[in-house]
Amino acid sequence: MPRADHLRVVSASPWPEADDFCDRARRHALFAAGEPIVVARAPGRFDVLGGIADYSGALVLELPIASAALVAAQVTSDRRVIAVSGGRRITVTSTDLLTAPLDDLARRFTGRDAWGAYVLGPIALLVRQQRLALTGLRLLVSSSVPEGKGLGSSSAVEIAVLQAVAGVFDRAVEPRRLALLAQRAEQLVAGAPCGPMDQMTAACGEAGKLLLLLCRPAEVLGLLALPSPLAIWAIDSGARHAVRGAPYRRVRCASFMGKALLDCRADYLASLHVSDVAAERLPEWMTGAEFLRVHEGVEDSFSVVEPDVAYPVRAATLHPIEEQLRVEMFAELLRLPVTSQRACLLGELMYASHASYSHCGLGTPETDALVDAVR
Repeated sequence: MPRADHLRVVSASPWPEADDFCDRARRHALFAAGEPIVVARAPGRFDVLGGIADYSGALVLELPIASAALVAAQVTSDRRVIAVSGGRRITVTSTDLLTAPLDDLARRFTGRDAWGAYVLGPIALLVRQQRLALTGLRLLVSSSVPEGKGLGSSSAVEIAVLQAVAGVFDRAVEPRRLALLAQRAEQLVAGAPCGPMDQMTAACGEAGKLLLLLCRPAEVLGLLALPSPLAIWAIDSGARHAVRGAPYRRVRCASFMGKALLDCRADYLASLHVSDVAAERLPEWMTGAEFLRVHEGVEDSFSVVEPDVAYPVRAATLHPIEEQLRVEMFAELLRLPVTSQRACLLGELMYASHASYSHCGLGTPETDALVDAVR
């Protein structure tokens, strides 16, 4: 006998693993029998071009992948919010999610419970923004998106959680708003200074199409089908990727240092054209102490200039400006009939993007070896 007889699926398209997950949710001891359960699915993503330039307001091209996160949610009345994922379980009170300072929640979700920041952090922001009467909640989480591989695993979970919780409270929240809520939760509760592209792709992407996204802050400009005979392959390098890591934070901070050194008054660095930038004003490397002698800090609230750290200012500043141009050219080529020459140009743009990314200090020997082998 199923433990839950009423189950509603919030999902863009049917997938076999979603059907299996629904069967598991129906029978899971976490849920009360006879009470509605809402299931949502959100995909991971492959960054085709644009990458770390999202926080500088660049244009990016993202492709949703088949691997996805699935979340089942059910409302309860016991004032407890319980999330279960595999062998992991975390419990908080509904009052904490409704009223506790986000800094306190961030400290709560550390160590073994760090995964809770990506599940319960978004809920905390959603229930406050939507003024939901949170009396209790049960959440079952499952994901096939590999963690630490740069495929948007955390964003897939965040968006699936928000979709499921909004659904179980019968609230229609537009995908863009959910994506920005998820991004904010990852920044404030998980402590990851991410841009919007991962969450926007999980919320707004369509299977088999490239999402053309302008990150100012998050505007969908279109969906591009990959013309035949082109195909996209992702190869696992074995290297770990983390937005919370020191290299990513250093490059992000360096780009805002460069923006200050250029006296750029534009809201977004990527809105500048390469011809407008006096690259000679940008040092290759600059310590935080040297920068702080001429500027009080940077405008980015998620970056702290550390005096003893050396920053790759020129590379980190030029990357989003040049990446904007590369993505514009790439998107334009995709709109034209495929020829051998145009296909080679697409490849050259991807090679140039990889070289620029590596020059910022974010490359790895493993990915360099793969790119060399493919080339």
